[in-house]
Amino acid sequence: MKASLRTICKNAGVTTGALYFFFQDKDALFQSVVERPIQELFFVLQSHFSQELQGFDPEKGNIEDDFKAVQGILATAYKYKEEFELVLNRAQGSQYENIVDDIVELIYQHYLEIYWRMKKYRSARQLKQEDKFIVHWMAHDHIDMFVHLLTHCKDEKDARKQARNMFNYMIGGWRATIDHDII
Repeated sequence: MKASLRTICKNAGVTTGALYFFFQDKDALFQSVVERPIQELFFVLQSHFSQELQGFDPEKGNIEDDFKAVQGILATAYKYKEEFELVLNRAQGSQYENIVDDIVELIYQHYLEIYWRMKKYRSARQLKQEDKFIVHWMAHDHIDMFVHLLTHCKDEKDARKQARNMFNYMIGGWRATIDHDII
């Protein structure tokens, strides 16, 4: 956000004229770097969500498929590690400054669909405000898991190893929320 186009060009070893030939502004330059990874991530998420809803069994869930989705997200995140770190740390002032919230919203909408089915409600209209609140928090929590893995694990192999325990924690939280109140 604070970097001038002149500074960017100087550090890249190109003239501002050359940069403007290819990009309208800083945001367009930033978009050219991060758009493809973000699109791939959305594709992985949406593909999993579509598959998960087909033949969804609220009694069984799709735990193995869910963990495969976690692995697919990690593969995408580590394939574009630098780009995602850029989005997480340097997107202020760009069209991607709220990308984490956008992803949370996508996940939240999907989780609402899963949640009412697992709670054995007849429809989403039966969702209470406290249901929506906890589902929204769980969507944030799941995104935070991936951000934590990406920023704290040296490579995808380490992230996959750590993700197993985190995934088990998340599933335990889902089950406790769906099945019964602990307190």
